Amino acid sequence: MGGRSHRVRWASGWALAGGMALVACGTGGGASPPGDAPVIASSIPTTTTTAITLAETTTTMATVPDPPVPLPVTTTTMPFVPGPLEPGDRGRGVIELQEAMADAGFFRDVIDGVFGERTATAVIAVHKALELPRTASWAPDDWATLAAYAGPALPDRDDEPDRLEVDLTRQLLYRVAGDTVVDIIPVSTGNGAQYENAAGRLVPARTPRGDFSFYKHYEGWRISYLGGLYRPWYFSGGYAIHGSASVPAYPASHGCVRVPNWEADYLAGELWIGLPVHLWD
Repeated sequence: MGGRSHRVRWASGWALAGGMALVACGTGGGASPPGDAPVIASSIPTTTTTAITLAETTTTMATVPDPPVPLPVTTTTMPFVPGPLEPGDRGRGVIELQEAMADAGFFRDVIDGVFGERTATAVIAVHKALELPRTASWAPDDWATLAAYAGPALPDRDDEPDRLEVDLTRQLLYRVAGDTVVDIIPVSTGNGAQYENAAGRLVPARTPRGDFSFYKHYEGWRISYLGGLYRPWYFSGGYAIHGSASVPAYPASHGCVRVPNWEADYLAGELWIGLPVHLWD
């Protein structure tokens, strides 16, 4: 607490101007004439002045401290520890997996942290590309292996910057745009088994190899004597890349290139008649 302080300075006290004295008056220094009363000379004191000077008043205000500076708020974020994941899992680990697969071109769905069918299908595609067991289970070592994946080794086709490449050995489809692999999609192709064709003859379920281009496309379902083809893109005779509800991790078709139905929906907006298609082992 500050206060008010006054300093009072006294300038002077009483001053005595003169003292009492008896002086004899006459001529020749004789005695005072008879009958005259003695003359008393006195000095009357001068008026005394008391000078009081009020010293400069100094006011000291109480010092108000600055408000306290709040301490910085720190948020502790637990580091992400890569671990195993299985279909049905949920949470941050699944989000990290979906984002990693999307960055590498394997996943084209909502990042929702739910390990559902589409996430499981993408995991199988990753395992195909990395030449690992084709399961939907994500192992701890898969994180580093996917991070090191530099993409597929494809044939050079300088005159075809936009095209599809189908790797029949790995059972993968690569969509190339501007000479860059932008999508990696799992497929199931001809299983090599014998089946009866439309003419009643037994023929092997074999997918054509070689260089083609799309010449016909149907929206919706196309029903043939072998079953349904969803949004098919035909590249050779009756062989097409089409959606299917059954796309196992191994060859299982009569010769067409099956993709999951949701991938057929995606490809419908990315393909066109005349787009080159190459199929190889």
